[in-house]
Amino acid sequence: MSIFAGLDVSDKSTHICVVDAEGGVLRRDVVASDPEALASWLNRHCPDLVRVVLETGPLSTFLYHG
Repeated sequence: MSIFAGLDVSDKSTHICVVDAEGGVLRRDVVASDPEALASWLNRHCPDLVRVVLETGPLSTFLYHG
C-alpha cells in the first residue's frame, strides 16, 4: 500500500500526518523538528512511504537538506 506523509513544521516540533492513496488518515504524531528524528520516525512507521510533503517556511530548507 502506498502512503504519503505531510509535515507541518515549527521551531521545536513537527506535526506529521500519514495518509493512504485514498486520503484516509493512517497516523498522526508530533516529532522534534530535527532531520534525524524525522527520518527515524518515518523509517520506523512508514515502510511503504512514497512521498513526503513539506510545508514552505524558514525551517523547510534546513529539514530538506537534512
